[in-house]
Amino acid sequence: MGDRAYAPAVKPVPVRATNGTANGGGANGGPPRPAPPSMLPGGRVPPPPMYRPKPAQSRPPPRRRPRRSARGWCCACCLWLTLVLVGLVFLAAIAAGVFYVVYHPQPPSFAVTSLRLAALNVSDSDALTSRIEFTVTARNPNDKIAFAYGDMSASFLTADGADVGDGVVPGFIHAPRNTTVIRGAATATAATIDPVQAAALRSKKSHAMSAEMDAKVGFQIGKFKSKRINVRVLCAGFSAGLAKPTPPPAAAPSPDAEPTVVVAPAPTPARGRGRGGRGGRALRSVVRASSSSSSSSSSGGAKMTPTDAKCKVRIKIWIWSF
Repeated sequence: MGDRAYAPAVKPVPVRATNGTANGGGANGGPPRPAPPSMLPGGRVPPPPMYRPKPAQSRPPPRRRPRRSARGWCCACCLWLTLVLVGLVFLAAIAAGVFYVVYHPQPPSFAVTSLRLAALNVSDSDALTSRIEFTVTARNPNDKIAFAYGDMSASFLTADGADVGDGVVPGFIHAPRNTTVIRGAATATAATIDPVQAAALRSKKSHAMSAEMDAKVGFQIGKFKSKRINVRVLCAGFSAGLAKPTPPPAAAPSPDAEPTVVVAPAPTPARGRGRGGRGGRALRSVVRASSSSSSSSSSGGAKMTPTDAKCKVRIKIWIWSF
């Protein structure tokens, strides 16, 4: 059994208050005495309170956040990717609109202005040997945009698809408001062709042709140079026949013959041009493929056949053509 605390047998005598103090300090104002503990009936002292530990409260299990499935992540990625692409397309459209308003770009134009079939020979073994001399006129209608052309490959085809000549024209810079004359030659040496095409070349004197010219072209605005893209120029609607052989030179006159006098026409006065080609006429430049082609065309007996075949310009970016 536990120990019990018993009250003393003699009751404590209460102390009366003296000079305004009770159970406290004396008259001199000393420290107060502690009050006696409260007692139960019978003079017993109450036991001290027992310590009762609180029961541990059961905590609820933590909630687990639901994990997103792979389908949810895929949908979120597709949504953000679509928003980014739409934003980029919108910005590109705004930039293109501003560029068009400021510079008003226009594509260059091409035309085959003259053509000469200098040689065309098809052997019994269907081997083709030919030479075609051509002149192409290119015009740049833009005021502030120049075009930079790489080496241009030219190929001439007949109506039935026979390749009668290939050539290369060196690259050049097409300045704004400039007209450039491209002179070159396309040749074929012992090229084997289809027997049907060979028979058609032997039987016809004039051949309907088309031309394809491929080059990498970039534009320049001031010091800015863009990346070059593939451009194809398609020309059709012209024909060429084999040029007549060169006539023999005329015999020299005898020393006893009377000399003849030929009066040359007076040269026409040159029109004045403004500064920078602003006098109403665009600048003009000539691009030749090689010196041999120009010399042969000037010294040949037959003249170049004038044509006015307009060409179409197609832009090719990767697998798309415009």
